[in-house]
Amino acid sequence: MAARDFLRIDDDHPFTGWHMLAVVFTFFGVIIAVNGLMAAAATGTFPGLIVKNSYVASQNYNDVLARARAQSEAGWSLELAAPGGLIAVRILDDFGAVRRDLEVTAFAGRPSSTRYDRLIELAEAADSYRAADILPAGQWQVDVEARFRGELVFREVRRVSVRSGGPN
Repeated sequence: MAARDFLRIDDDHPFTGWHMLAVVFTFFGVIIAVNGLMAAAATGTFPGLIVKNSYVASQNYNDVLARARAQSEAGWSLELAAPGGLIAVRILDDFGAVRRDLEVTAFAGRPSSTRYDRLIELAEAADSYRAADILPAGQWQVDVEARFRGELVFREVRRVSVRSGGPN
């Protein structure tokens, strides 16, 4: 069987160049349409932006590295829990003692969407800093910042899974 015969549907309706052109346009049309739908769905939920202007942020990158190095040398650590959706944070020094008199905030958001992002002020409690807002169940990315007299002294980002009605 020759290739020419393989492409014939029947003798009255041969497979022509116009048919092949229609197949190519249909094939690539479907691919482009699906890619467009997937791109629209992806950017509609998470824009992919961490900073508003990456060039400006890059100008301060050495300062960010210096602060991270100083934080690492200080030996501070973070304990983060969200039992029932209530964020509780303990910031410990290098001896394991809880650091007090800090202004602690948490920026919480879903890892895949910016729709539910929120800034949460944490109030100092007996042994930790606690939020008044309760996070709904699900995965959250929490960016904790601690300041002493307005100066950033600690920052860490953690993921937490909130289960409704119980500790995690």
